[in-house]
Amino acid sequence: MIRFQTLGFVIFFVSCSLLDAGETEKAKAFAEEALSRVESKPSVQGDSDAWLFLVRELRHLSTGYFWEKSWEEVALNATNPVPSMLEFKGLLEEKGIKLVLVPVPAKARIYPEKLDRNFSVDDVGLLTPFIEQLRAGGLTVIDLDHHFRSRRTEGNPTKWYCAQDAHFSPEAIEELAGLVADAVAVEVPENSSMNLTEEVLSITGDQVVGSEWEGSMPGESLTMRSVFTGGERGVEANPQSRYLLMGDSHTLVFHEGRETGMHCRGGGLLDHLSYRFGEEFDLVGVRGSGLVQARKQLYYRATSEPGFWDRKELVIWVFSEREFTQSTDRILSIPLDR
Repeated sequence: MIRFQTLGFVIFFVSCSLLDAGETEKAKAFAEEALSRVESKPSVQGDSDAWLFLVRELRHLSTGYFWEKSWEEVALNATNPVPSMLEFKGLLEEKGIKLVLVPVPAKARIYPEKLDRNFSVDDVGLLTPFIEQLRAGGLTVIDLDHHFRSRRTEGNPTKWYCAQDAHFSPEAIEELAGLVADAVAVEVPENSSMNLTEEVLSITGDQVVGSEWEGSMPGESLTMRSVFTGGERGVEANPQSRYLLMGDSHTLVFHEGRETGMHCRGGGLLDHLSYRFGEEFDLVGVRGSGLVQARKQLYYRATSEPGFWDRKELVIWVFSEREFTQSTDRILSIPLDR
């Protein structure tokens, strides 16, 4: 049985010094700068030469406080995504299942100075006001934007994002697994067969592969703690698990392996959530939209496996914040089962 913590300042407390009352002139200037960096190619180089940024994320950041504007104006699918998220929460609650939402902030929101040296982490508008709106609607949301920025402001040197990849770093993944564990109280088995091993990983990021920088930009080194199960690297998803991780490629990176373009095994979110909770998670991860395609895949999966929802107690839903405005998928009403 699981229960949600009602307190816990790491996730739910918002410092008055960090929470914008509104979109500042500096934040508007950064949104304009993000738009000026948009080119007709997938990625662009920042002022810090080793850092590459996904153009779709820059387009998203250029919308500024998107939730204060018309969705027809800011969203490529011209649709407000919030009702769909609330629908999903309600459907799960009818089955006694808890939902935790994790929007992954855009890299340049956390490292604006890597895109443009004239901006600092305090200059860019926070995602927190939108997250507070989601919470007011009844959603449980982990505010990674506030958390990562707070850690940077405190002087924490952890690298939260890959410089040349579109995903967050292995250290950020482990941090997120801890935040989820703090938000959800579980009884962890005492004799877990899982253990951690620290290593240095060298990757060629997905923003480099197939780009103008391939062959000329050195690989990126990342510190990672890998999860080993019974002496074997990584955790296999368990379809019988009461816990489900779902979402976009943030659920797959450092978990699926080098052969799939996800760099390695053992350091992904499923691995670290399984380690924290003491048992293997189930997984529905997609390369497309974490808002729409992940729910479609979940529907196909659930309707093909008898008793699928009878086994579940908790769903962790992870996707990039750019999906709020950059998804071209039509947002549909999607049931849990037939």
